[in-house]
Amino acid sequence: MCGFPTALAIEGLRSMETSPGPARADPEPLPASRPVAAPSPEAELVARFSRDLRSKMGLVRELGRSFPDATSELCQAALNEAEGREGEALETLRSAQIRLERDIDELLEQRIRSASDRREALSRLGVRFSLGPSWNQVGDELSKGNREEVTAILLETERKVSQFESDWKGVQGLLAQIDGLKSEAAELGLPLGEISGELDGIRYRLEAPNLTDESMDEIAQAAAQTLMLLHEAIPSSLEDELQRHAVTLDRFPEEHVPSAVARRLHLEASRHLKKGRLSEAVQSVRELRHQIEAIEKEEQEGGPPTLPPQTQETRETEAETLDRLLKKARTLAARVRTLPPDSETAREAAMEIRSATELLKSRDLSEADQTLARLMRMLAAESGRE
Repeated sequence: MCGFPTALAIEGLRSMETSPGPARADPEPLPASRPVAAPSPEAELVARFSRDLRSKMGLVRELGRSFPDATSELCQAALNEAEGREGEALETLRSAQIRLERDIDELLEQRIRSASDRREALSRLGVRFSLGPSWNQVGDELSKGNREEVTAILLETERKVSQFESDWKGVQGLLAQIDGLKSEAAELGLPLGEISGELDGIRYRLEAPNLTDESMDEIAQAAAQTLMLLHEAIPSSLEDELQRHAVTLDRFPEEHVPSAVARRLHLEASRHLKKGRLSEAVQSVRELRHQIEAIEKEEQEGGPPTLPPQTQETRETEAETLDRLLKKARTLAARVRTLPPDSETAREAAMEIRSATELLKSRDLSEADQTLARLMRMLAAESGRE
């Protein structure tokens, strides 16, 4: 804006005419104030057009646009009115109003087409949702010149479409994760309970003809819940399988080369699982299976003999078992100290030593034995890597 309010232009000039002159020695009595003349019909029209233009420019700002604009016309009309050319001011504002209305209608039509195209694009992807009865009448309202109402409907519709686009991408991302984990788990034959049924239910609900904000939010929550179930079911199955493979690997001495490869895979799978990297853990377990199958096939075909597991001729007493495990823990602790101090293996091995120590203190000898065996496999795998 030029800074001069058009509706007050004439009053500003009149105030200049009645401003007092230089001060006199003997002030004369002030004349009685004259009544202010009512604005002319042209002045009233100028004020009305000015308000209408400012209102329409506010409407454009609501739409998030800095144009169309009529600032220059408003300034020009203010100058014309100030100079007493009210007819010219009125003509300037009329032309600006016609142009601004045309530009706003074009902008609204463009945004309406864009919202419809975005909705159609989602529909082609299988997302069909209702925009409400007001959207069906938006074209008629615009033809009637109800621009404020059309703007309100349009802004709400754009919000809905944007929300559906965002929710759809989020749900698709969750479904992609579920499909990937489900496929990998199926290849390993891991039990997944009702995961498949939950996934089918989510896809069926997405095919509904009139999705709403609420229903899409419920679908997203269901997908997140299903993914969480997968993250609970897969680690449990993998942990059980890794324990079975650990028993198998304990049958072989550390110098047995094929089992050293299997131990490294076992260690990698355990690390991935501990850090929640399920896809990587599944891949490592798959490779571990193949390696163990190859070792067992080699045994069946008469390959190099392996050392049998050590057995006790007589059953150990608790004191003897504790003494054996303490010696084993001290030996392994000495090997841990030789590892690079900043390595991941060193940190994990130190945690296993502390865990075994606590278990021995509490006389949980069976768990302590398993922990030390796990640490031995970890160190053997690290030695094989070197």
